[in-house]
Amino acid sequence: MSDERQWAAVILAAGYGSRLQKDIENDPSKSFDHLLGQPKALLPVGGVPLLDHWLRAFREADGKVGPVVVVTNELFHRQFQEWAVSRGLGRNAVLNDGTTANENRLGACADLQLALTAKADVLGDRDILVVAGDTLFFQDFSLGAFLRALPDGRSGVVTYQVGSDAETRKRGIVEVDGTGKVTQLLEKPEPSATASRSACPAFYAYRSSCVPLIGTFLEANAAAPLEAKDAPGQLLAWLVTRTDVHAVPVSGRFDIGNLSQYRDTLAFYAQTLDANLRPHAGAGVVVGRACARAAIAGNPSDGFGGKTLSLLVANYAASVTVRASERVVFVPHPEYDKGDEFASMGELLLSTELNGYYGGLRLLRAAAKRFAALCEAANVPLVSNFTMSYETSIPRMVGLSGSSAIITAALRALLQFYAPALGDGGPAALLARLGLADHDVPQLVLDVEAAELGITAGLQDRVIQWYGGLVLMDFSPGTPRGAAYMRMPVALLPPLYLAFNTRLLGDSGKVHSPVRARFADGDHVVVGGMRRLAQIADESAAALRAADYAALCDLMDENFALRRKMYTDAVVGERNLQMVELAKAYGFAAKFTGSGGACLCLRRPGAAGIAAGADGRRALELTAADEEKARRAFAALGFVFVRVELDTSGESGGESTVLSALDGAKPPEIRGAVLQID
Repeated sequence: MSDERQWAAVILAAGYGSRLQKDIENDPSKSFDHLLGQPKALLPVGGVPLLDHWLRAFREADGKVGPVVVVTNELFHRQFQEWAVSRGLGRNAVLNDGTTANENRLGACADLQLALTAKADVLGDRDILVVAGDTLFFQDFSLGAFLRALPDGRSGVVTYQVGSDAETRKRGIVEVDGTGKVTQLLEKPEPSATASRSACPAFYAYRSSCVPLIGTFLEANAAAPLEAKDAPGQLLAWLVTRTDVHAVPVSGRFDIGNLSQYRDTLAFYAQTLDANLRPHAGAGVVVGRACARAAIAGNPSDGFGGKTLSLLVANYAASVTVRASERVVFVPHPEYDKGDEFASMGELLLSTELNGYYGGLRLLRAAAKRFAALCEAANVPLVSNFTMSYETSIPRMVGLSGSSAIITAALRALLQFYAPALGDGGPAALLARLGLADHDVPQLVLDVEAAELGITAGLQDRVIQWYGGLVLMDFSPGTPRGAAYMRMPVALLPPLYLAFNTRLLGDSGKVHSPVRARFADGDHVVVGGMRRLAQIADESAAALRAADYAALCDLMDENFALRRKMYTDAVVGERNLQMVELAKAYGFAAKFTGSGGACLCLRRPGAAGIAAGADGRRALELTAADEEKARRAFAALGFVFVRVELDTSGESGGESTVLSALDGAKPPEIRGAVLQID
């Protein structure tokens, strides 16, 4: 039947989806508002963008499909480029037809000709598959089988039987002779006009010999109104009178012209995917979450065999969603994984200042890769594929541990997603099957960052983000890690506030610090300073237990002063110093949450506005008016100021708890480079 020539694919996705967008705007449930501004071809279907289904079909067609070109408009160009880059096609696979609204659209046929001309070097003399971006066939469709069914040298279309006579008025109906050759296409005919009920969706296989006729069609209709040459069905009706076109029947197609049709498509895919995946995955959609981290005391001694006392900041968190899908897909974040194209130098500057040079996609992939390797080594079957996406509200590059939060959330989600396939034991049983205890997970997160991505990191952040709440950590040499983590009741904490920098460029805190080398050389300032910081962590824990908040304030201030002495003002940075000094001016003790960019603030019992002797927990809380005054003062200098919301997810009662028992085990090796661990 079919010859072995390789096909190219042109996806027509320059429509504006006006009717669907209007339906979403008017939908009283507001369930689909998050899809406003999304092109139809990228709408999620079965957990992945619609075009992913076509990309899978191309890749599973026995090597018969080569280059892929997507034609879109100016409005959606960026979104399709992001999709193409994330799917390995490259941004040059997307062609912008330059239109900006439905009123000045070129039309599908002109867009096809644009692709044939502008991408001639890519398409070459290949046969061309033409696919409307909002077209989707039932899941039993096989592109490879369709191509094999085409007689040599003959172009092809697919047909399906309409459900009622009235449907003919909405479809292009083809008449086919006994050999399968299309003899005529009627556009939306009356039922009485033809005995055929074979509808022809917007999917065409054009042989290279008939490709030049597309330009001829447009030239012949140059003076005709757009409606006479817009739809690809009109081109097909013209072509079947000039070249042989073969019809191949399929079981059916989805039409996503309006919200009702989109709902029907989602329901169909939900039913079929759930039926296929339920015996394996047991969890259709799961979400893992991890909050921002702030060290109360001790940092950065944790990178030097010291101790830290840390808490989670529930105001800001990363979440990772994993849902069952046919392929493993990592969805780029629309803000943090923008790729390498910007509207202007100003956008480049702003995006890089706010988000840095790397998004979160690499963190998801690295976490999934490490997890897959563990499962393979432990003979744990990964019986379902997934689509993974993420969101994060954690401010970036200010020492709140946003990267490890994404990885921790991803591992949590993967454990939840795959655990049901092993029975009723949940994630803990899967961890045990992988040969891991609870206290091994922070090291696993560190391995993802250090070994997979080369990120310099340490354990403090990963410990608190895995265990949650408030944890005292001991990294003293020779201490078994199982006994190194002590959870303390979150209820011991007084009202705390967080300030962080929103101006990320130009901070002299990026100056290289020789502290590690000085520590290794036995510098008494650094060695003594790190020893004292470890003591401060213990003393701060004791101050919390005694509700001695004045002592805790003194310890926080001492912690910052020691850091400043060891690292110097050039490394600490002018902006960071300004932030801490502003906090002190408002009666707060303040210290870095991590390596700089954010500070944790505790109001001193003797600060202005606090009655003498009123040193209880509630007395340290700002009034609404005072909090707003402080917020405005910080905002005026480019800082955010908020009340810390505490995480209580790990609470197990009102007592301090050792997080894993002393078992005399040899201390596990800490893998990964460690410099400044906060």
